[in-house]
Amino acid sequence: MPELDLRGFLYVLPVKATVMVVTPDFHAKGDVNWDGHIDAKDLDLIKAAFDSVPGQPNWNPNADLDGDGKIRNADVVMCARNQGKTAPTYTTPSKVKVPSGKCVVVGTYRAQKLRSEFIAGTKVVFVFTALGMFGRVIRI
Repeated sequence: MPELDLRGFLYVLPVKATVMVVTPDFHAKGDVNWDGHIDAKDLDLIKAAFDSVPGQPNWNPNADLDGDGKIRNADVVMCARNQGKTAPTYTTPSKVKVPSGKCVVVGTYRAQKLRSEFIAGTKVVFVFTALGMFGRVIRI
């Protein structure tokens, strides 16, 4: 299983930060928008894509929680069953075991929202910009 090294935060943050790591396993429980919270927003996204398949205008691959190529009742039930759950949180610096596939790191630093999407096995680098901090991914 790949390891996500959150020590990179120390190069740009003068203090420790708390972040959530959203993995494919957590997403499949109902976190359609990959924000680390399974809530009504996720159910709304499933509802908007309900009864769709790839190629249709309302298709949303993130709402296909069971990966069967259709947005059906099973996706709604999975999301509803897990309402209120949040992704695990970690304080930097730390290392986190993550499964292969898409992962998202979300958090807040000085009222700036952090979000970086990456594929497990890449190096994640966070940089400051004039608008705040944004994640950048460098493939290794």
